[in-house]
Amino acid sequence: MMQRKQSNRRAPIRIKMFGLLTLLVMGNLLFSQTPTKNHEFDFWIGEWNVYKFETDTIIGVSAIAPILNHSAIEEKYTARASQYEGKSFNIYVPKTDQWEQFWVDNSGLRLHLKGSFNKDKMLLSDCETTAPCNRIVWTKLSDASVRQEWEQSPNGGKTWKKIFDGHYKPRP
Repeated sequence: MMQRKQSNRRAPIRIKMFGLLTLLVMGNLLFSQTPTKNHEFDFWIGEWNVYKFETDTIIGVSAIAPILNHSAIEEKYTARASQYEGKSFNIYVPKTDQWEQFWVDNSGLRLHLKGSFNKDKMLLSDCETTAPCNRIVWTKLSDASVRQEWEQSPNGGKTWKKIFDGHYKPRP
């Protein structure tokens, strides 16, 4: 009789442990993403001084960090010579097999870009939905720095004008 009471006391603990384990497994399944795709933009993560490309002129600083259990990447950019600042949120969407970026800044600019990573380059654009359209390419360079080139096209991609050419170098 005494042994039965002890095993009955353990039953609620076993049920709770099973429930906790089930929650952990289900949570991992719900929030996990394709590991390699989810980390394609990790080369951009860091604390950066942003230079005008091929110069020693620092034009801003940028802090890029994984957020939300590394399911998104947040960018905080601040210009050096003005009050300009902006933020972006970047996420890989398995359903569409694309990256998306949502950019907002203190001038009122909003961008929603989509694209993919290929051969050390992340290319995102809004040419399917916006005029003038924007195309931004981040290139992972051999010295662990990153080049960001932003171009706009007034005519659906027939001609392009570079409006930003930044070189992200790690902050000391």
